[in-house]
Amino acid sequence: MVINGKRVTAFPYTQSFKSDEQIKVRKEGTGPAFVTAYQNFWNPNPAVEKEKGFAVATRFKDNGATVAALKEGKPVKLEASVTLTGEAEYVQIEVPIPAGCSYETKTNGYYRIEAHREHFKDRVVIFCNKLGKGTHTFEIELLPRYTGTYTVNPAKAELMYFPTYYGNEKMKEIVVE
Repeated sequence: MVINGKRVTAFPYTQSFKSDEQIKVRKEGTGPAFVTAYQNFWNPNPAVEKEKGFAVATRFKDNGATVAALKEGKPVKLEASVTLTGEAEYVQIEVPIPAGCSYETKTNGYYRIEAHREHFKDRVVIFCNKLGKGTHTFEIELLPRYTGTYTVNPAKAELMYFPTYYGNEKMKEIVVE
């Protein structure tokens, strides 16, 4: 394989490029060559996206009512609503949790809708094999532990194998009293 004029013969091969640099790849021979290219960047002010098949919204609920502030030591539910414009298969929903909170319980979710749920320190990732058109709601039980004002990153939903179909909400803040 030749990358930007440099012959590569040992695989796997990794190389970094500047963001404005053009990448030219040429394959020689009859065997297959698999190439992956990606970029990472931090978007400090993400725009809401709801025109690519998914609309996502989160809210904190206490006894069924939406709350604007959380109480330290009092369990609360983080509710994520995902609205689809049509049926979708293999959907991944990522719901960040505030830094001042931990999990009250780590439930496996709703078995009829969810295929799997993973709990990380900073987010919950929910996997669904198939979701129908309309709104689907997912709950995460949290325990606010530390007082302060915390940034909550945007929740997002996307097709696992076609991530060009996605949706996300805006960045939020939550106060723990």
